[in-house]
Amino acid sequence: MTSSYKGNCHCGAFIFTFTTPTPIDTGSPCNCSICSRKAYLWVVPENFQVVKGDEDTTLAKYEFGTMHLAHKFCPTCGISVLARQKDPSRLGGVSVLVNLRTVQDIDLTSITVKPPFNGAAKGDPYKTPAFVPVAGEVAEGATEYHGNCQCGAVAFTLVSPEKITEARECNCSINSRQGGLWTYPATSSITFRGVPDAVTEYTFGNHKTFHGFCKHCGVTVYERFLWEFMDGKTALNIRTIVDGEVDMDGLKIERVDGAAFPPAYVVPT
Repeated sequence: MTSSYKGNCHCGAFIFTFTTPTPIDTGSPCNCSICSRKAYLWVVPENFQVVKGDEDTTLAKYEFGTMHLAHKFCPTCGISVLARQKDPSRLGGVSVLVNLRTVQDIDLTSITVKPPFNGAAKGDPYKTPAFVPVAGEVAEGATEYHGNCQCGAVAFTLVSPEKITEARECNCSINSRQGGLWTYPATSSITFRGVPDAVTEYTFGNHKTFHGFCKHCGVTVYERFLWEFMDGKTALNIRTIVDGEVDMDGLKIERVDGAAFPPAYVVPT
């Protein structure tokens, strides 16, 4: 039986509908340099229709590598909505992929995540951008972590007094769409490149948290806070840290019920 779905970016500038032959119960990740940073869960839609906004003008477009797949994200809130294949024959006739994180009324905790598609093996290997240099000497026993968006316009070096072994995942309206894994170091321990020039910051609700994403490739890199209890701290998205510097498989993840915090998110219509 055909199932109907509706989805949107966080700010509601772009809203869409689609159908699937059966109810959605799985999502397909990919380990390539952009999908892994955005934590995409892909689903193949049928009868995809835009009901608000325009795919070509409302959404920003980012292409890299072979330039066959256009990743499209909202330039206001930074949420990555879909990917458009220029030559559908390359994906078995599939022309569009929808990021399941943007679909309404989907319980992501109940979704079966398929084994990742090995997109990292396609085309030329990803070249990590140059690391951001830090001033002064690194203290004995400290660990340097290097991170960046996919295109490299935004990057950072974190000098941490301890290894990153834990992360926080939140189910709030923005984080569930971003798919971020967060660590919360002292702001003074982070050296950025491309901030603020290559970054767009998005805030909503209480306007106490600013979500920073690359305006070119749409990867969410950090969160900046005005909350008193977060004074002196900045959140970094662990998914942007260079492969191998964090043991992702061994990471202890704390899941936070941010969706329960007021004000409640109003789903755009």
